[in-house]
Amino acid sequence: MTAPQALAKLRDFDLEHAELSVWVFKKSTSNARFRASSVVATPDLKAELRRLAGLWIRRCTEVDDYGLLTAINDNSCLHLESDETIFSALEDLVRLPPEEHLIEDVAGLEGSVGYLIRMTLGDDTLHCVCRLASDWKVKKRSRVLNIVLNRNELDLAGEQAFSIPKRFDFFVINDDILVVQKAAFESILEYKQTYVNSFSELQDDVGFQGVFADMAVLVDYVGTNTTHLRRMAVVQERAHYQDLGFMERLRQVNQERQWNIEFDADGKIVPSVETARVIIQVLLNHRLHSELTNNDFDVASASPVG
Repeated sequence: MTAPQALAKLRDFDLEHAELSVWVFKKSTSNARFRASSVVATPDLKAELRRLAGLWIRRCTEVDDYGLLTAINDNSCLHLESDETIFSALEDLVRLPPEEHLIEDVAGLEGSVGYLIRMTLGDDTLHCVCRLASDWKVKKRSRVLNIVLNRNELDLAGEQAFSIPKRFDFFVINDDILVVQKAAFESILEYKQTYVNSFSELQDDVGFQGVFADMAVLVDYVGTNTTHLRRMAVVQERAHYQDLGFMERLRQVNQERQWNIEFDADGKIVPSVETARVIIQVLLNHRLHSELTNNDFDVASASPVG
């Protein structure tokens, strides 16, 4: 399904009449990747969750294909197919009968990495997923009394309460994912590990190694920074460094524009802490020149014109 088709499908989903179940999930070190338990939700809570889902879905009026460097604005989302992720490992758990996988006690909730609302109607299934804070746990309110009004009488309420965010980070409609919070999506479905693996492969690429006199400074600069790892994944994907003509033009333009990238006698890049960021930008082909102002700009992404 194309990105516009997936967004249209999401926006047309009948939230009010779909059967709804609520799940919390944790990461697992086993091959299953996740552990999930269902939670009994009151009618009022279900109604509120439907309302929140509708609110976040209606905010999505624009959609782009998922790109490692593509940004999301307040009214946009990014599309990719679920088989590009490990979502199926979570989906397999939450499609089981909820009544057979109920949470047993409060301890079962603590440490959850996310919660998920599963809605089904006919042949369509919608998953609304939210990442929880790493310290999500029971909040004991020791300085106040929690009270409820019951039949004109005030009574003590439980001292334990959980708070969940009023948002969803991504939606999965059948086989399509629409992302509204990129960092949360990547954290839950371990997309960052993809970047880590990609950068490791890139460092082992003989062609990439041959571009540099020494890669140590560049490797240290990238480190475990998610943004830098994303950029290096795109460097690997575009592989401009394999184009001899591109690299020759880079040396020429670097001198003309005074970008200060250093090359050794063999024409290999000599990275430094000061030029590491610039090196990544030019290998992405994201340092552009304006014919209107004669200025150079670093851009987040670049689309050819014409």
